Amino acid sequence: MTTVVPESLGLAGEDVRGVLALATQAAPQVRFEVRPERIELHTTSPHSREARIACGVALLNVRLALQGHGIRPLVTLLPGAGAHDAAAAVRLGGHQDPDPDVLALMHALRANRRTWTTFPGVGPWRGLLSRAAEVERAWLHVTPGGQDLVLCTFAQGAAAEIRAGQAMQRVVLTAATVGAAVLPAQPPVSLSALRADLRPCLGSTLVPQVVLRLGTG
Repeated sequence: MTTVVPESLGLAGEDVRGVLALATQAAPQVRFEVRPERIELHTTSPHSREARIACGVALLNVRLALQGHGIRPLVTLLPGAGAHDAAAAVRLGGHQDPDPDVLALMHALRANRRTWTTFPGVGPWRGLLSRAAEVERAWLHVTPGGQDLVLCTFAQGAAAEIRAGQAMQRVVLTAATVGAAVLPAQPPVSLSALRADLRPCLGSTLVPQVVLRLGTG
């Protein structure tokens, strides 16, 4: 049985369904509540750091999908009781035709590519990937050797972790636009140990959130 999706942000229900389908393909643990004036994102484990990062991934996907429809998304993180204690709420912030960068990221998101070209290091795309992180108010630190990328935020806490998820997804999709694979490190790296190792490089202002690696899909 097909669930009816209501209209939201000026989009018909079918268009909203398409937005949510793109949003959930990389973050199935995120739950959406669709209202006429906003789309809410809720984590299934509200006290889980990993769930908040996954919510950030889904949120970036929602933003891109809405931009693809010509909608400028207005995002509020942790909007409080007025939005049912959602992790994030997205409202209509106006209308604007999608720019080429948005269209390229949307293509990477829809393609969900699994065939990649292997590269020796991040050098040729370091600036491109760093700028992608900076768009989301994050910082990308390249470790010696150039195979590990440490995504950092400028603060700690729930909102910073959601921002880290958005930045991670933008870096992953940006890499895909040039045929490179950037994936979360497996097994996950101990962030407490990583903070100690990187303290001389990062100082006290940057908080390591996610380790990404160049590789093949």
